[in-house]
Amino acid sequence: MNYLIDIDGTLLNGSDALTGAVDFIDRLNQNHANYLLMTNSIKNVEVQQNRLAQAGINVQAEKILNPIVAINKYLLNMKIQKVKIIGSEAEIKQIKACNVKQDYEAVILLDFEKLNFGYDVIQGIIDDVENDINVLTASLSTFYLKNGRKALDTGAFVKIIEEITGAEIKNFGKPSQEYFDVARKILNSEKNSICVIGDDWKTDVTGANEYGAKSVLVKTGKYQKDDELRCIPHKIVENLTEL
Repeated sequence: MNYLIDIDGTLLNGSDALTGAVDFIDRLNQNHANYLLMTNSIKNVEVQQNRLAQAGINVQAEKILNPIVAINKYLLNMKIQKVKIIGSEAEIKQIKACNVKQDYEAVILLDFEKLNFGYDVIQGIIDDVENDINVLTASLSTFYLKNGRKALDTGAFVKIIEEITGAEIKNFGKPSQEYFDVARKILNSEKNSICVIGDDWKTDVTGANEYGAKSVLVKTGKYQKDDELRCIPHKIVENLTEL
């Protein structure tokens, strides 16, 4: 069996390891198991690796899959070398293609917030779609909680662009099929030989089920009572100790 394991809410609660997480990953490492850790965060992979290490979970950087890693795999496969990136400087540095302002082959949507991107940028992306330029996004999430209030996320702008253009923007975050397919290729596995383990009934379990992988719902993190009735996981556990 090959494993695809969620990070936040399954392995980590903030900066702390959740029950059974350290031992579970240690056993996978000792048994030379084929696995990846997955997240929708676009923080640098090394940042995630350090977070895990500080909690006692030791993994190699190449074991971590996030939307930017997935996008880079797609760019490489499609031989795309020049892109227009909407995001911060730190995020732009993670993309393995040249960030240019003209003659680009694709547009990558990472983050609108940090540099306060607004009307002109959105209109430019709409023009790109109308000109048949491929647009990719790291997230379809419309908002996140910031200091207790809802803050606009990249997915809100994606919905505006899709509504106006009628196009479907390719998403490389969970629970997209593209995300899971990148994981499958890295694991060099068949779909039904992958076990997805996570706390989110929608992005982890439903995403896995729709992709054709096996799914395990862990009652930690985002889990709420009766979430298992919303997604029909193959297995339900209280925490990673049961695995």
